[in-house]
This record gives sequence, structure tokens and C-alpha cells, in this order.
Amino acid sequence: MSDNSEKDAIRCKTIIVGDSGVGKTSIIGRYINKFNEKEKSTIGASFTNKIDTINGKQILFEIWDTAGQERFRSLNSIFYQDAYICIMVYDITNKQSFQSLKDYWYNSVKDNGTEGIIFHIAGNKIDLFEEEEVDRNEIKAYCKSIDAEFNFISALENTYIDDLFRKVGLKFLNSDIYKNLKDNKKNKKPEKFSLDKDSDNNENDNNNGDTTKKKRKKKCC
Repeated sequence: MSDNSEKDAIRCKTIIVGDSGVGKTSIIGRYINKFNEKEKSTIGASFTNKIDTINGKQILFEIWDTAGQERFRSLNSIFYQDAYICIMVYDITNKQSFQSLKDYWYNSVKDNGTEGIIFHIAGNKIDLFEEEEVDRNEIKAYCKSIDAEFNFISALENTYIDDLFRKVGLKFLNSDIYKNLKDNKKNKKPEKFSLDKDSDNNENDNNNGDTTKKKRKKKCC
């Protein structure tokens, strides 16, 4: 990405959470065109970014892929700080992975993340829809209860991945978080030339000159 594009885009820290094996890393791989079908489980967390244009505005998605294994969960809260979007992923063929969103992931992010963080739920592996274990009415009810939108996706078949990020991007652009970021950027004053600082420099120059003169005088005498 060019330096100018990154400078013009508004940064949006995005975290992706969910149990191990639900496909978080594969989803990111598809989005940035680096998909690996034999992707290994994330250890700790990994980071990538991508500039996307949504509704004519450039968003720099700074994406943190967090580990789903229980032994790494205590570290994840570090990555929740200053995040504006949280995508919670579950495997549609694994009911427990959806239950974990309700029992653990949502509360963990809510308690440790940014106030007003945007939540979005993604049901991955719709290529295996015949093995779906999670009742869709339950999904709708839960999304409504936490004010989250929802996507069915397939990282394996690259289905609705771009649509997922477009949806979260649109919600971000319509959020109070974005409004505050834009206002802060607009009101940020450029650095001004300081007369006082210049005076100090002149004074130092004069002092240096005096010192030099004194040294020369002493040497001459």
C-alpha cells in the first residue's frame, strides 16, 4: 500500500474472536488474498491490514487475529484495547462454538474493549450447511440482544467474505466512534512556528557567540 493511501485512510482496529478451529485466520486470508487451506492455529495473535473503499471513504482495517485456545485467552484482552470492530466467528457445524460467543467471547470483549465497540457475528463453513447445528432463530435473537448484525460465510469457498467487511465498514462509518474520530482529525491544529522558541535559539546563538569571543580574548591575552 502507498504511504499516501495509508495517510488518507481512517484507521479502524478490528479484532476477530472465536473458538479455535472456527476459521478466523482463513477468513482474514481470503480477505487479503492470502488464503491457505492448511492454515495452522494462531498462537497468541497475528496482525495484518488492508485498505478498503466503502461508500467512497477509505478505511484502513487493522486486523488482529486472536487465538481461540483456552491457554491463550488471558492474553487476548491486550488486543481488545482501542478496537472499534469485533467480529465474532463460530462454526455452523459446531453448536458449542456458537455457545462460546454467548458464554465467553462477547463478555470478554465488552469488559476489556472500547466503549461502543461494534459487534458482528459471522457463521463460517456454510459450504457444510447440511451439517448445521445452530438454530437460526437463536442466532437472530442473540444478534438482536447485543445489537449485532450477522453474516453466513465460507472461507473455504470464499463466499460473502467481502460482504462481511463491507457490512462492518458501513456500520463503522455510521457509528459515533467514526464521528468522533473525524471530528478529532478536523480539529487537530497544525504545529505553528514559535517566536518564543526562535528567540530562545537566537539567545543561545548569542551566548555561543559571546563564549567564543571570551575564549578568543583569553587565548589572545
